[in-house]
Amino acid sequence: MSGRWRALLAVLAITCLLLGGGFGPPQWLRDDTGSLPLAPSQVRALQQYKSPLVSARSAVLLDAASGAILYAKNADERVAPASLTKMMTALVAVERGDLSQKITATEHVYVEPVVIGLDPGEVMTLEDLLYGLLLPSGNDAAVAIAEGVGGTQARFVGWMNEKAEALGLRNTHFLNPHGLDAPGHYSTAEDIARLTLAMMRDPRLARISGTREYTRTGPPLYKFRNSNPLLGTYDGVNGGKTGFTDLAGRCLAVSASRAGHQVIAVVLGSQNIARDGQTLLDYAYGNYEWVTLPVSNSPLLDYHIGQDRVEMGLAQPAEVPLSPWEGREYRGQVVLDRGATTATGLVGWLIVESPLRRLGQFALSAVSARS
Repeated sequence: MSGRWRALLAVLAITCLLLGGGFGPPQWLRDDTGSLPLAPSQVRALQQYKSPLVSARSAVLLDAASGAILYAKNADERVAPASLTKMMTALVAVERGDLSQKITATEHVYVEPVVIGLDPGEVMTLEDLLYGLLLPSGNDAAVAIAEGVGGTQARFVGWMNEKAEALGLRNTHFLNPHGLDAPGHYSTAEDIARLTLAMMRDPRLARISGTREYTRTGPPLYKFRNSNPLLGTYDGVNGGKTGFTDLAGRCLAVSASRAGHQVIAVVLGSQNIARDGQTLLDYAYGNYEWVTLPVSNSPLLDYHIGQDRVEMGLAQPAEVPLSPWEGREYRGQVVLDRGATTATGLVGWLIVESPLRRLGQFALSAVSARS
C-alpha cells in the first residue's frame, strides 16, 4: 500500500473515532470517578449536570454583583431588540424628567400595534406613563414619554444613545423610543443584560418593572398588567421586560434575586421565553455557588470566567459565582495585581483530557498567593 493511501486511511480512522466519540459538553461515564478526589455529593452533582439548552437565537446569563457572564449564546450578535428598547427609554426618562411631571399626548402617539390607549390631548404623569411603558409595553406611552421629556423624539433618542455609550453598550444603537423594527436599530443579548441591570439598579424602575398590576383611577381609568411570564411564578424574579416584533421574535429580559444574589437572564428570538428564561435561572441557582474571597491589602482582584476577565475593587471581601461542573464556566485562578500583597482565594478547574473518552477531572482548593 502506498504512503498516500496509508495517510488517507489514517485520517479516515481518526475522523471516525472523533465522530464516534461525540461532541458537546463533557458527560460523566460510570468509570470516570474512581480515581478522582471528590466527595460523594460532588460526584452526584457531576453525574446529574446538564448544560442548559435554550431555543433562543441569542442568550446571556449575567451575575449582577461581579458583571461576569455565566452563560452565553451568540451574545454579541447584533439583532433587533424589540420592546426591550423601552428599558432604555425608561432609564433616560427618570434621569432627565420627574415622576410627577405631567405630559400631554400629541397626535404622534398613534403607534401600533401595542398601545395603552392614549388620545391626543390626554394628560398623564410620567410615573403613570412608565407603568404603561414597562408593564403592557405601550408604544404610545413610549412616544409620549420621549416627546414630553425630550421635547422631540429625535432629541430623546439622542439621549438614549448617549446613555448606551455611557453604560459601555458598544453594540447598541437606537432609532426610536419603542423598539419597532427599523434598519440600524439594534442591540445584543449581552448589551441588553447590562441595560437590564442598569434599569434594576434604579429603585424607581425596579419597583415599576416588578409590579404585576397597576391601576390608574383616572379619569380615564387605566389598568396595566405586567407581560413578564415569570413575575410571580418563578421564585426570586423581581423585574424585567418582554418584547416582540416580526424581526426580533419573542424576547425576554428578566431579573431574579435569591439570598442576595442577583442574576439577569436575556433570551432574544426565543420559541418560548418563559421556558428559556426559567432554564437559565435554574442553571444559575442550581449550578453556581457564590464564594466569598477574602483579600487583604489588595486594591484589585482579577478573575476569569471562560474568556471574560473581571476586575473588582476590594474595599471589602468580594463574592463571585463559581461553577465546578463545566470547564468553560470557570478556568484559571484568583490573580492578584497592582500592589497586592497577600490573599486567600479559591482555585477551580475542570479539565477534559480526552474528547473520545470524555474524561473529566475537578479540583477545588484553598490557596495562598503572594505577589
